[in-house]
Amino acid sequence: MSSASGRSKRNSRRTGVIAIGAAVVAIGYAAATHWAVASGHAGTLSAGLLLAPALAGLGWLAARPPRPVWIRLAAAAAFLALVMLAARGATGALSVLYPLPSLLVYCALLWMFARTLAPGREALVTALARHVHGTLPDEITAYTRQVNWAWCLFFGAMALTSLLLFALAPLALWSLFVNVLSLPLIAAMFVAEYAYRVLRYRRFSHAPFIASLWAFRELGRSAVSPGRGG
Repeated sequence: MSSASGRSKRNSRRTGVIAIGAAVVAIGYAAATHWAVASGHAGTLSAGLLLAPALAGLGWLAARPPRPVWIRLAAAAAFLALVMLAARGATGALSVLYPLPSLLVYCALLWMFARTLAPGREALVTALARHVHGTLPDEITAYTRQVNWAWCLFFGAMALTSLLLFALAPLALWSLFVNVLSLPLIAAMFVAEYAYRVLRYRRFSHAPFIASLWAFRELGRSAVSPGRGG
């Protein structure tokens, strides 16, 4: 029993270290990308940084064995094409692809929440609350479904704002929104919803904020795992 407990603690510490490392890398990447764009370092540097997530995703698709061969070949071809265009300084041809990585993230998060709002399904936020608390009062069940809708609207608004800024505003302003403000806005949404819930439902036993985030991480991973949910 003590051995299992020790392994669990080591796994938790390792997971925490990985999460912190990933956060540092993400923040560093976002800062470097925005600096390259806002400071006028156009060309191969800014193109490479802006397209790095797309290149990473294509490389993952090309290298992952379970994928069908044609998907792997198409991903490899797209990866090489982007690298060659960036190396030749074809930033004009590549610029139309700059918002693609962030749009894919926003749309994936929108899909993760929206797919659980189908008739007969339990909303993701409701499942999160049930995962933390067990049985839920009817009013909390209804509230969490409304929160699920709020997250759908939030990520839809993020995607639309990104598109409008990219099309109508200077590139540096679009980069500020995507690379600097996105994570703080998501965090602010979490905090604002939690604060409102605590104030509105004072008699309900609310889980600590960190516990809610951890449960969201676990359910979010299961929601996008193949073969789960429908």
